[in-house]
Amino acid sequence: MGIANAGEIRRFWDAVSVQDVKTWLRPGHQAGDLLAVRVEGADGRWQDSWAAPDIESRLAAIPPMTSQIRIINPFDPAIRDRSRLKRIFGFEYTNEMFVPAARRRWGYYVYPLLEGDRFVGRIEAKGDRSGGGLQVTGFWPEPGVRWGQGRADRLRVELDRFARLAGLRAAPLNDFPTD
Repeated sequence: MGIANAGEIRRFWDAVSVQDVKTWLRPGHQAGDLLAVRVEGADGRWQDSWAAPDIESRLAAIPPMTSQIRIINPFDPAIRDRSRLKRIFGFEYTNEMFVPAARRRWGYYVYPLLEGDRFVGRIEAKGDRSGGGLQVTGFWPEPGVRWGQGRADRLRVELDRFARLAGLRAAPLNDFPTD
């Protein structure tokens, strides 16, 4: 988790109470060697959180950010806690697999698109096993994100990688929207 508040730690473990976590965080407790830190959220507000004692060296070891776009699985631990996702990235996400089709905002199985340190869109793609290809069935850029040719090209590269991972051919995106 890297850095988290007590509620996020509780949701991560999913079997303890907030009070249990607060007990863990007390000085002198076995887990109490965590560092108290303040983290600025996507909305500009600061929140008390906790981090491992070596957080500074961990952060220093992170490679420089790239402009690659990555398709994020809806069940990826990085986005599993939806309130944490919103607090840190300002990104609201709901997996609509179990939402009736008429009530879905996006689609059945929509993947968030991460570019560097922000979410830039959502895409729905599915494998066509009989035809052997990946089909893009929906695409939604995030509000305020300009979707130029360079970003579209980077998404095509990621879709090709994603298709290969699934043993499929990449989806053609001839009518991909750009600004």
